Amino acid sequence: MLSIITPCLNLVSEGRELVFRKMMGSIHHQSYTNIEHIVIDNNSTDNTKILLNEYSRNGWITTLAFEPERGIYTTMNKGITLAKGNYINIMNTDDYFIDLNYLEKAVTKINETNTDFVHADRLIKSKSGKPDTVKRGNERQAFFRMPFRHQTMVVKREIFDEIGLFDEKYQVCADYKWVLQMLIASKKGLYIPQTVLSSLDGGASSNREKCVEEVSQILFECYGKEYNLTLEDCKNIYLRNFSTKLISKIIFKIKNRKIRNSLIYGFLNEQI
Repeated sequence: MLSIITPCLNLVSEGRELVFRKMMGSIHHQSYTNIEHIVIDNNSTDNTKILLNEYSRNGWITTLAFEPERGIYTTMNKGITLAKGNYINIMNTDDYFIDLNYLEKAVTKINETNTDFVHADRLIKSKSGKPDTVKRGNERQAFFRMPFRHQTMVVKREIFDEIGLFDEKYQVCADYKWVLQMLIASKKGLYIPQTVLSSLDGGASSNREKCVEEVSQILFECYGKEYNLTLEDCKNIYLRNFSTKLISKIIFKIKNRKIRNSLIYGFLNEQI
């Protein structure tokens, strides 16, 4: 069984009811049907609970929980603890699948290739009318920026049991820390080169200042401290301000080949 976890808050008053309904339909019209859908409301103050109860009554929401508003990663963690499936996907309310065969493909690929997780590409739709863009998964960039989004990921439940839950001290980038921890632990991923998901731009991760702060700290925690990089070094890695001194540190101090190669890849590919 696949467990899908969706945190939500004030969908109606924020004008997100339509895309939420698209998301629900895109899950429950998938060719893969062995799904439980866990939806957790963060103390909505509008008519969101009425909307959620509608889907709970028709059986599309398997588990509906109401929690105090304590942050998105606390809510995701709650969903993971409730999940009964062998695989987990976390789906935001501003996203929906455009490939109705994706979950079947994902589970099949995990089983066929004995990988720990799969990920794919997503279409970003602008709220301001700008052209759509495609964000492609790329594990090579993992150690300087988020390589793929959790909405496209299907992960074996046992990986959460081993790595742990999301670090709730982070407000916008805890999923990135979890991905880094997973890759450092040598978990095996498989990229499916297809655009499977549509997302609206914006959200918490669009807070640039907060992202820089949190990602810098995450890089420092996950590998910077171990290889004698400073927090400022880690900030410059994320911003890709590669001075001669920083490049020298990366080459001579970072012994982990996967991390070193990722950072060199970031330096050589400034257009990413």
